[in-house]
Amino acid sequence: MRIEPYSHAEAPFFRSPSFYVRVGGLAVLVGVGICLLVLRAWSIQILHGPSYTSLAFNQAFRTVYLDGPRSAIVDSQGRLLATMTGHVVVAADVGALGTIDTKGWHATPEGNMELGRLSKLAHVAKWKLVTRIRRSVVRSPFAPAVVIDRPTDALQSFLSERAGAYPGFKVEVIPSRSYPRGAFGSEFLGLLGEVNQDQIGTKRYRHATAGETVGQTGVEAVYDWLLNPGFVRAHLRVDSMGHIAGPLEFASDKNLPRLRLTIDARLQNAAERAIRDGMQSSRLSGHHPTGGSAVVMNPWTGAIYALASYPTYDQGRAVHDTNYRNSLYGNDPQALLVNRAIAGVYPTGSTFKPIVAEAALSAELITPSTPMLCSGSFSLGAFVFHNVEAGIYESMSLPTALAQSCDTWFYRLGDRIYTADPSKQGIAIQQWANKLGLGHSTGIDLTGASPGLVPTPPWFLKTQHYPWTEGQTINLAIGQGALQVSPLQLAVAYSTFANGGTVVRPHVADAVLRGEVSSPLTFKPVRHLKLTDLWAIRKGLYDAAHVGTSASIFATFPVPVAGKTGTAESGPGRDDHSWYASWAPANHPKIVVVTMIEHGGFGVQGAAPAARDIYEAYFHVKPTTG
Repeated sequence: MRIEPYSHAEAPFFRSPSFYVRVGGLAVLVGVGICLLVLRAWSIQILHGPSYTSLAFNQAFRTVYLDGPRSAIVDSQGRLLATMTGHVVVAADVGALGTIDTKGWHATPEGNMELGRLSKLAHVAKWKLVTRIRRSVVRSPFAPAVVIDRPTDALQSFLSERAGAYPGFKVEVIPSRSYPRGAFGSEFLGLLGEVNQDQIGTKRYRHATAGETVGQTGVEAVYDWLLNPGFVRAHLRVDSMGHIAGPLEFASDKNLPRLRLTIDARLQNAAERAIRDGMQSSRLSGHHPTGGSAVVMNPWTGAIYALASYPTYDQGRAVHDTNYRNSLYGNDPQALLVNRAIAGVYPTGSTFKPIVAEAALSAELITPSTPMLCSGSFSLGAFVFHNVEAGIYESMSLPTALAQSCDTWFYRLGDRIYTADPSKQGIAIQQWANKLGLGHSTGIDLTGASPGLVPTPPWFLKTQHYPWTEGQTINLAIGQGALQVSPLQLAVAYSTFANGGTVVRPHVADAVLRGEVSSPLTFKPVRHLKLTDLWAIRKGLYDAAHVGTSASIFATFPVPVAGKTGTAESGPGRDDHSWYASWAPANHPKIVVVTMIEHGGFGVQGAAPAARDIYEAYFHVKPTTG
């Protein structure tokens, strides 16, 4: 046993107060240190945990932006008009073929060789492949770069079967727009395209970023905010050197809303057929039509059931055929991108007469029973205005003049409007035309609509360089001269006559659908008008369809129609434009139909038969012959 020495002298110290003070102080220091460590750990884990997690995630992953699916578009009955599908592309692995520095992407020697091999195989210039990769890198550095869009079936098969022989390239499927009904609805659906620099930041594309596919025309453009969810964000795992270390990881898909239109696909098809048949009817009458259009609209709400324009383009083909799409924007003699129903503007001929009648009635220049002469001609100084029926000489009231479409009766009415107050130069006609929706935008939710033109004395002096004359008002009274009106604008005006004075705002969108929930879109009327002696105009249009100018088309039609033919001059040596503006049933309107055949001759020869075909489809009437 070993005995340790014991110092009797130190024993009192361990039991002294100073000893306990020192031990206590040490304990306090240790406790404070532990508390600081706990607080720091709490700060790191709780207060700053999310930010540190985000930093760690950003170091381990990269965000990749890819084109995502667009929302579907359906018609009023829920039929799919536009949806999403996939199409095949050849994509390049950016990291495997090159490197990225401050100056952009550069191919490595190995990558350059692989690009050359693909160039020879696909018959695509290598500089084009490089350019496509560099553009893709600017948008999203780690996303696969599409170098060949829609490769041939042979190229797809070859690359798929020999994937190992072409490292850095892969055949993939990316989302693209599809149209289940084929070449249908280009008049309102519109085209897609990459957002350009001028569009970024504008009101319509305020959320769009470079490289994004957006709607460029039609519904696709106006409702891009709803249809376009933007780029899909995916994550790509990388190592500490930033090299790709894993596959793309996508977040769970979210349900996209759908856009329901007021368009009825069945009626749209009927309207398109009707325009083509109307053109054929005009040809059989010896004319040379170049196109046509139709508007079918609810006169109470402005909802458009059909909007036809011919000739038109195939938006499905435009999606996958770049050459075809580029040709539409190039020198296209047929103007396929022009929606004639909303952008085509023409003099209206006699369909303008009800507007002139309302201008005179509201100014109390005539009453419905005021008699005026319908003769073979009307003279103003040395100039003679002729009537279609040269031998007529009869006193008529307003309803009869509308039914028979007597030009000289309305020449005299225009002259009366002008001479009532020569200082105003007959401006009442233009004022009422503007009130009824002509000469300015209708507010339709589509791109490309024309404001048209209602010529006024100041405009005439500025553009034609001589003053407005009495003869200009007389010519305007039958819808001729510099007047330029679209079928849509005329449909708005006739809707106002049909509904009793409400100028509706035409629209093709109806509601946003999210699952089973439908959120209607609202389109408030433009204005409410007080129309004078409207019954007389309505009677004139009813009589026109039953005993007047379009009786041969509608006199025996099982649903009573109120409508007006129009034959508008289009210039020396060219056939007149053929118009028909109408509604039905005459006393309880459900729809307004306006048809127009370019250079189709008399209104009864092309446009009226087209309108009849549309009414047959809407009211499920068995087609008539003749």
